[in-house]
Amino acid sequence: MVKVLGLNHITIKVSDINTAYLFYQHILGAKLVHKGNTDIYLDVGGVWLCLIEIKNAKPIQKEQIGVDHFAFTVSEESFHKAVESLSEKQVTIIRGPIVRGGGWTVSFTDPDGNELEFYTGSLYERMKNWS
Repeated sequence: MVKVLGLNHITIKVSDINTAYLFYQHILGAKLVHKGNTDIYLDVGGVWLCLIEIKNAKPIQKEQIGVDHFAFTVSEESFHKAVESLSEKQVTIIRGPIVRGGGWTVSFTDPDGNELEFYTGSLYERMKNWS
């Protein structure tokens, strides 16, 4: 067995690198770490995201096997302002804002339909509420 030390990075396929970069910068406050020809590495609250451009990519189908969504922890104090910002920037909200699993949650999509979530709770709180 390998001893995993942590999560290194998440790679997200996008159809247009510049559109995706602006979204992640303006919505998640992503900071640029590296920009290549077809990839961009971003730092989002200490998590590395790699956006990789796939030309002529097909949208993800909800019934497809693979990653369902990415959830980012936000403070309860900033949650409602974050939701307000999503609405102001005309980001598609697909669920919420609601209290679920011990915290506030809102799910939304990036320009390519990748699902993201802001969540104020912790894994411990979620499991305590679902036990």
